[in-house]
Amino acid sequence: LDPQMRIACNYLLILFVVFSVTGCVGFNGLVRKTGPKYETELQSWQKAITSKGGNGMWLVSRGYRVGDDLVSILTASPLSHVGILDADRGEVIESLWNGNVTNSIVNFVGMSHRVVLVKPEGWTPETGNEALAKARSKLGKKYDFVGLIGLPSSSRWYCSELASWCWGRPPDRKGPWHVIHPRRLSRMGTVLFDSGSRNGEPDDLDSLP
Repeated sequence: LDPQMRIACNYLLILFVVFSVTGCVGFNGLVRKTGPKYETELQSWQKAITSKGGNGMWLVSRGYRVGDDLVSILTASPLSHVGILDADRGEVIESLWNGNVTNSIVNFVGMSHRVVLVKPEGWTPETGNEALAKARSKLGKKYDFVGLIGLPSSSRWYCSELASWCWGRPPDRKGPWHVIHPRRLSRMGTVLFDSGSRNGEPDDLDSLP
């Protein structure tokens, strides 16, 4: 294992033992729901994102990956991950355990139990393009495992660290109190769409603001 990952995993394992015996909202989304009715629901999410989203906006999610489960359970949170939207290309830039990568909106949504589209404070088409360009400049960088416990690296990134840095937040402030949780990003701007938990019922896009 990557030394950074080993340190973070040991730390997270201790927390997992504590939280797993208490139960919390973080367990919502452990089981991936699939099938035709869910595919129709996901298509409604994709339509909302493509119709209301802009470059540099955030897609805050509760995902189905192991990392998502750990974040949600250990922090008792309904949200676990965030990506930076590239509306022009239909892509999302995200930090995963294998590094900073691009993903299609379709695949990002498909791996999500819930998605929240957030317009960061100060967003305009121009500032959104600038934030997106910053995110693209970090593609290929490795994951910041120990950043999750407040020991950030200047050359590695975790998902919400990358997303918030694109909008002006310093990425290398040490201390667990400086770790930025994905759910905080949902409050650092305007929510344009919140899918709610995956339940097989397409969202009513006509009711969106």
